[in-house]
Amino acid sequence: MTRLIPQSDMSADDLMKCSYQAQSILSLCIRVADDASLGKAAPAPSADISQALTVALELVGAMHDALESHEGLKGGVQ
Repeated sequence: MTRLIPQSDMSADDLMKCSYQAQSILSLCIRVADDASLGKAAPAPSADISQALTVALELVGAMHDALESHEGLKGGVQ
């Protein structure tokens, strides 16, 4: 999984893979939450959703770190 690659070694391809992985996790959590709120399916345990969102946040953090190390902070973004 791309989140195990040191951020300084991430290529543009690694960043894209990481982005798609985070997007997939977030999309899954949205679908599960929507289905649960509509009564379509048994809600997933909140701990599972929390864990998935934690991983997604780690993936986004890795992308930010890699972009900052490659591009530096531009425009004063923090």
